[in-house]
Amino acid sequence: MVRRLSTALARFFRTEVAGGIFLIASCAIALIFANSPLSSDYTNFWNPSKNFISEGLMSVFFFLVGLEIKREFDQGELRKPKSAALPIIAAMGGMLTPAFIYLLLNHSGGGANGWAVAMPTDIALSLGALALLGSRIDTSLKIFLLTLAIADDLGSIIVLGVFYSGGISPVRIASTIGAVLLAWILPLKRIISTDRLISFIHPWTSFLIIPLFALVNIGVRFDVHNLSHLISSPVSAGLIIGRVVGKICGITFFAWFAIKMGIAQKPNSLTYKEIAGAGALAGMGLTVSLFIAELAFKDPLSLDQVRAGLLIAALISATIGLIYLRKVSFKQD
Repeated sequence: MVRRLSTALARFFRTEVAGGIFLIASCAIALIFANSPLSSDYTNFWNPSKNFISEGLMSVFFFLVGLEIKREFDQGELRKPKSAALPIIAAMGGMLTPAFIYLLLNHSGGGANGWAVAMPTDIALSLGALALLGSRIDTSLKIFLLTLAIADDLGSIIVLGVFYSGGISPVRIASTIGAVLLAWILPLKRIISTDRLISFIHPWTSFLIIPLFALVNIGVRFDVHNLSHLISSPVSAGLIIGRVVGKICGITFFAWFAIKMGIAQKPNSLTYKEIAGAGALAGMGLTVSLFIAELAFKDPLSLDQVRAGLLIAALISATIGLIYLRKVSFKQD
């Protein structure tokens, strides 16, 4: 029997999809202004509030991430060992492989510290792209991609705390790792349910906080003089190849290996082809990747290369994932 999305999970999925549209619109606005005569005015307009958005408001986003992870362990796929093993191990492959590819291209340069930028998956973008395929997508694929992205978030938070905490100010530690830990330790069942709190916070993060973060951070200037340099730089190339190729290969291989070894269990309605398609969509990453990039790089040129690499990787990943899943996926009754 095909698993049905719970009411809370369905509502979460719908909000992420709509949030993905808002995120794309914000990216488009930021890019339009960054490449217009109003570029300086646009930057000056956001500069006074940039720290508040990136550190203050983003703490709400990371608190929500902590709640999502907590709910998955309490109520979702992550509460069942063999079911949890599949997206968790697949997420590990989807993090390690892009980071490895990135380091191959940046091991001897100044971009080596940005290896973790290649790892995170953006839930809103990946689920938003998946929703474009409509009713032909089976529930098991939606749950797999959502759970994989949440496990990916957990892994990214761990990497952030272990490898980048030395470069984080006390404020940023509180707004990222602290916010996630707070979500875990709050005795929510005695005060308010996790589902209810997520339902309250989620629209604010999806429709306000993440779009504002994109408006402030995603703008990169493309012109004939710097476009080829941005794309061909080791940082951009590492992110593009790492995310587009590494996510597909890492997620698919690690999932296949876990199933073959008996560590994980695959739903009957989920095929390896669909797992590969989910791996393609997982190549879309902006929010957490940009957050890590600001810790890994201090010079504007490297940050522009990161933005260019992430945007191009997201476009390629979305195109490959949608075309491929449209051919191989079908909803089972």
